[in-house]
Amino acid sequence: MDLPPLSLDQLSAVLAADSTPADLYTTLSDYEDEACLIPTTSPTERDLLIEFYTSFFFAHLITDQICEARALTRRIPRELLQADSLQNCQLLLRAAWQNKHAEIYKILRELPWPERSQPLVQCYENYFQEKTLKEVSTSFDSIRIAAAATYLGLDSAAAEKGDPTIIDKFTALGWKWESEKGLLHPKPIVTAPPKSDSLQNELSQVMALISNQTS
Repeated sequence: MDLPPLSLDQLSAVLAADSTPADLYTTLSDYEDEACLIPTTSPTERDLLIEFYTSFFFAHLITDQICEARALTRRIPRELLQADSLQNCQLLLRAAWQNKHAEIYKILRELPWPERSQPLVQCYENYFQEKTLKEVSTSFDSIRIAAAATYLGLDSAAAEKGDPTIIDKFTALGWKWESEKGLLHPKPIVTAPPKSDSLQNELSQVMALISNQTS
C-alpha cells in the first residue's frame, strides 16, 4: 500500500496512530527513501527532516536496534546534525552505547525535544527502565539501594538516605529490603519463550509503579 507523502501533518498522524513499536519503525523506515530526496534548503523542509529523523531515531531505540540507530545518525545529512534534537539524539546514543544509566535519564528528561517526539521519548524511557529492570533482576542477587535507584532513574541520593517512598517502590515489585546492610534483593524475572501476556502485563504494572516515582 502506498503511503501518503511525507509532511509534518503526515508525520503527526503516523506518530499519533496506535501502532506497535515494530509497526511504527516499519512505517518510518518506508519513508526514509523519500526523506533522502527532500532538499534541506528551506526552513520548512529542514524542520520536517529534523522531526522525521528524530522520530525515526527513537523508533530504532524502542525496537532495541541501537547499532542500526548508530548507522542512521551517519546517514542523516550533515547540515541537519547541528539541530538541537539531533544533537540530543547523538548524546543519547553515546550514553546508551556506553550504558551510562544516569546520563540517559538526564538527557531524556532535561534536554528539549520536539513536541511530536515527546511521546516517543517517554516510550523509550519506559522501555529502557523495563529492560534495565530485567537486567538487574537477572544479574544481581543483591544490590545497594543507591545503585538500584540509579539503574532505574530514581533519586539515588534520597535512596542512599533510606527514603521510604523509594524503598516502597522496590518492595512493591517483590524485592526484599535488608535495612541493616542497605541492600535490596531483586525478585528474579523468569523469561521463557514465547513471551506470555501475563508476563507482559506484570512488567507493565512494574513500570507503572516506577513511573509514579519519576513523574
